[in-house]
Amino acid sequence: ADPEKGGQPFLYEQVLDHKLKPIARQLEAERYAEYLIENRLNQVEIGKRHGLRVVFPLVAAHDQIRAYQYAELVRRYSRKYNVTESLIYGVIKTESSFNPFAVSHAPAYGLMQIVPSSAGRDVFERIKEIRGQPSPNDLYDPEFNIDIGTAYLKLLQDQYLVKINDQNAKRYSVISAYNGGAGNVFKTFSSDQTRALARINQLAPEEVYRQLSQNHPIAESRKYLFKVSEAQKEFWRNDGFVKQ
Repeated sequence: ADPEKGGQPFLYEQVLDHKLKPIARQLEAERYAEYLIENRLNQVEIGKRHGLRVVFPLVAAHDQIRAYQYAELVRRYSRKYNVTESLIYGVIKTESSFNPFAVSHAPAYGLMQIVPSSAGRDVFERIKEIRGQPSPNDLYDPEFNIDIGTAYLKLLQDQYLVKINDQNAKRYSVISAYNGGAGNVFKTFSSDQTRALARINQLAPEEVYRQLSQNHPIAESRKYLFKVSEAQKEFWRNDGFVKQ
């Protein structure tokens, strides 16, 4: 946002200046930058190269401040698609740490790290009923990104993985599928999808979690399930209850 046009800086209230005040205007940011250069500038070596570095702290609650910038949007699309708020928050925190400008090598874009040609196209065709796929510029917009990302979670829970009976087993499967696809969730349990589904429905949810976190064919997805599950716990209160 442009502070001079009434917008709020991305890190507003997440960074305090040397007088412990939030930085709302460009002039305040310039003064803090001058202070940092004069007092915190250090030489560093990166490999064989020499450089300069300034380190400044974020406030202790910076994660919560950043997260709840998007509370209204998360609530809106949680209700629209019947996806729990805590799951949306957990995915956003894991995927981008609430940075709407995040880009990965995939390439995936924005808060929920949408790959336009896969999840983006899937949502366009199956939920939006329009042709094509979202553009990177579209996905940098927080509302558009949360809309598409939450719609993709809906696809996973209500279509691709809808026949998983236990709600916790389904939640673990949806989280895993968001990263590695529904097909690889089933492959964790059997090369035959029908047998895989039957196996999942026979197991306790804790065993489904264990299998997905230890035997999933993609290492990144095994770690991803743990990360999102832990992040989701921070936001369970948004679902109206607290789980132990």
